[in-house]
Amino acid sequence: MDYRPEVQPVVEEPSPQMELKKGMSIFIDILRRADKNDDGKLSFDEFKAYFSDGVLTAEELQELFHTIDTHNTDNVDTDELCEYFSTHLGEYEKVLAALEDLNISILKAMDKTKKYEEVASLL
Repeated sequence: MDYRPEVQPVVEEPSPQMELKKGMSIFIDILRRADKNDDGKLSFDEFKAYFSDGVLTAEELQELFHTIDTHNTDNVDTDELCEYFSTHLGEYEKVLAALEDLNISILKAMDKTKKYEEVASLL
């Protein structure tokens, strides 16, 4: 008799309004990290705080922010962030997609191992 539990997927499915191309999950992670007030979008202050690294001036950051903000809401959401960066990734889009698949496979394997260990500890 097989006592192994069925493994459920560990990756959440995107909501219907947020169907993303493969490899774009990194931008959801960026938005989550930069979004300090957890409202699901980036204000210019949040954007500047996250992306300020001395390469772009404050004016260049503001210009980039307004370029990404295609909805003209003075906020950048996930769709806008993904849309902007996906047009600039070139071949790296395939790399990000492969890394995303690898990450999902690793998480599934880790989850499966954890479940096996839990079952084994009960025997």
